[in-house]
Amino acid sequence: MSPPHWWGGFALRRLRQYGLPPRSLAARMAAAFALTLALILLAASTWVYWGLNARMMQEDRESVLRKLDTAVAVLRSHAADSDELRQEAYLPLPPDAPRDLFLRLRAADGRVLLQTPGFNAALDAARFDALQANGAPSLRKVQLHHDLHFLTAMLPVMGRLSAGAPLQPMRIEVALNRSTESHILADYRLRLTVVLLTAILVAAAAGYVIAWRGLRPLRHMADAARDIGAQDLHRRLDTQHLPDELHTLALSFNATLQRLEESFGRISQFSADIAHELRTPISNLWGELEVALGRPREPGQYREALESAVEECARLSNMIQALLFLAQTEQPDAALRLERLDAAYELNALAEFFDAAAAEAGVRLQVQAASGLALRADRMLLQRALVNLIGNALAHTPAGGVVTLSAQPCAALSTQAQGACLHLEVADTGCGIAAEHLPYLFDRFYRADPARSRSRGGLGLGLALVRNIVRLHGGGVGAASSMGQGTRVWLDWPAWESAPQG
Repeated sequence: MSPPHWWGGFALRRLRQYGLPPRSLAARMAAAFALTLALILLAASTWVYWGLNARMMQEDRESVLRKLDTAVAVLRSHAADSDELRQEAYLPLPPDAPRDLFLRLRAADGRVLLQTPGFNAALDAARFDALQANGAPSLRKVQLHHDLHFLTAMLPVMGRLSAGAPLQPMRIEVALNRSTESHILADYRLRLTVVLLTAILVAAAAGYVIAWRGLRPLRHMADAARDIGAQDLHRRLDTQHLPDELHTLALSFNATLQRLEESFGRISQFSADIAHELRTPISNLWGELEVALGRPREPGQYREALESAVEECARLSNMIQALLFLAQTEQPDAALRLERLDAAYELNALAEFFDAAAAEAGVRLQVQAASGLALRADRMLLQRALVNLIGNALAHTPAGGVVTLSAQPCAALSTQAQGACLHLEVADTGCGIAAEHLPYLFDRFYRADPARSRSRGGLGLGLALVRNIVRLHGGGVGAASSMGQGTRVWLDWPAWESAPQG
């Protein structure tokens, strides 16, 4: 294939790939550019045309009125048949004059007393307007046919037909031939239309080429993004040579890839963890049952094997229930049975529930909450979230430590007033969590200490459940910790006063 044909085919494929008019962004930008330029040219040319037309009309008005004034002045001092008035009517115009000025004098009965040779007969008395209210002549544009234009004016006067004759009413009519000016203006409009259309077409073509070239970095970004698959999420777009407008977009896309890579990593880790967690109880169950069935045994031995199998089945059931519950809490339209709950009452009830476990672990469990603090929550979900937090706090607090449950008004969740939310907090004096783990603490399947968590039967889902439950209620979660000093986990929960009024 010859180079021109190859280049044409490549350009056509790129156009089809990235959009043809009118869906193409370059075409839309070119159209907007051409339209803007057309509006600017139209406004500028209209202003110039209006100024030119107004200037010509002003000169014509002055010529007509000046001719009327001259004729009246002559008629006041000379008779209608005088040579002075005849000279004024027959005054020849210069050969290069753009306009023809005609004068006609009529008697009171309409009889023509005097008129400039060439006065168009079609300009009868009806073509001249009466005087204005203030007595000034009224000028009128008259078009006899498509290319013959006049500007007319009339003025009644008192004059003498001949020297010594009495004064009698007369009428002076002046007509200015504006056909040449009309032709100039028509030619100007035609040229202006041609220039305007040509400018629009050229601007549209140039705008399309400029926009197409300007969008080249965007096409390169699209090509690079298309090549990134699930197996190479570690790749990123090159942002070094991108313009400022696309630099932010590329950074956002790279950030999305980063989040996707992390999410895929956590899912992969979760799959591995789930496989490991499932393999252990299933292997234990399988092995115990094989051993039990390997040879005849006493009834007590069978009972012991069955009890062990039930224990492993319970562990599997708990794991599945936790996964199902986590999936339910990730649905934003999950049904909630919201009610008004007293924060102090709920915390004290949970403290009483964990009192025995805390005493066994040698940990003091205390509640700090003022009475009257009400929140809007689904009781079962609230208790599920707090149970997870209290259980974690007790598990990581050594004997002699303290776990504190507290509730207090907090800053507004969004635009609500002070006290529109409650700050529920579970604080312990345990070993603490390293700072690098805190940003991921509420992520699913994340374990700050995988070995210790797994040994306690944890799945890495507890805090993710807490976060989802709080989000379902429109709140937020947070955590702070210092190594060797303890951890604080808080829930900013909507207060009862912030509930929408039905």
